Amino acid sequence: MSSPSDMPNSTLGGWSPELPLTVPALLLWPPQPRKVLKYLFGFPGLFFPWMALYAAIAVGLWGLLKWSGSDVAHLSLGWIALVLVCNEVIAASFYGAWHYLLYRRRAQGVRFKYNPNWPKERGDKFLFGRPMASNVFWSLVSGVPIWTAYLVLTLWAQAAGIAPVTTWSGSPIYCALLMFALPFFHAVQFYFGHRAIHWPPLYNRVHYLHHANLNPSPWTGLAMHPVEHLVYFSGALLLWIVPSTPIHVIYFVTLVGLAPAEGHCGFGKVAVGQSGFTTDNYYHYLHHKFVRVNFGDSLLIPLDRLFGTFHDGIRRVR
Repeated sequence: MSSPSDMPNSTLGGWSPELPLTVPALLLWPPQPRKVLKYLFGFPGLFFPWMALYAAIAVGLWGLLKWSGSDVAHLSLGWIALVLVCNEVIAASFYGAWHYLLYRRRAQGVRFKYNPNWPKERGDKFLFGRPMASNVFWSLVSGVPIWTAYLVLTLWAQAAGIAPVTTWSGSPIYCALLMFALPFFHAVQFYFGHRAIHWPPLYNRVHYLHHANLNPSPWTGLAMHPVEHLVYFSGALLLWIVPSTPIHVIYFVTLVGLAPAEGHCGFGKVAVGQSGFTTDNYYHYLHHKFVRVNFGDSLLIPLDRLFGTFHDGIRRVR
């Protein structure tokens, strides 16, 4: 028998978290250290498991490039193709796993699902007339190559002496702090880039493709117009200015490339036994539902509050 927390409690008949939405632990005043530590290092939390996974991917991919003898100071087809293939496999596996578990296998049915309806199998607004095929196409044929282009060019710029570099052995504290800071930088860049593509001329020609998904699912996350992919991954240009290492570069673009899977999964929790693995993506789900609110990331709710675009999950949207 379902517990009360599993039962529908939204106006659509689906599941919603405790409302209204509030600021994350980092922004509570007066400070609450225990909540901050749980928010940052708990499981699930900000860094575990996802940021830790992205960091592991970065270490592994950089290790593979070094093992293969790739000279990233020269733009050669061999190592660029290797990076592209690796990114395609990583993206297809990560997004595919989320989709298989929650939407193909439907392992937990609609338990913890925000919208109790399943995404439609056909739609005139989508490439091929099939939302799923369209989302996979735009993710893997546009998203991953552009993700790879930013990664390849930034690694090359570092190796060629164009972008500033540092080392873990020479500046371990700085390198660790930069790993910590990059998700927050992405949150800021995402907010302003996202607001920009909601400008009507760009929305109608570019961002409409992403918002065709009214009932988002994992593959929705990276399903964007190529112009939007160029904007979305452009945060990597920070590392042409700020000293970093190849690990930081791979970590950052991997974070940007994979995080949308969880952020668009459409479920508040992935059920594990009688409890659930919190996904904490209701903030962005409200953006897909109402379009003109919650442009940013839940890490930085004050940006939406500052610009009057914050939605707490209960107020009316005009």
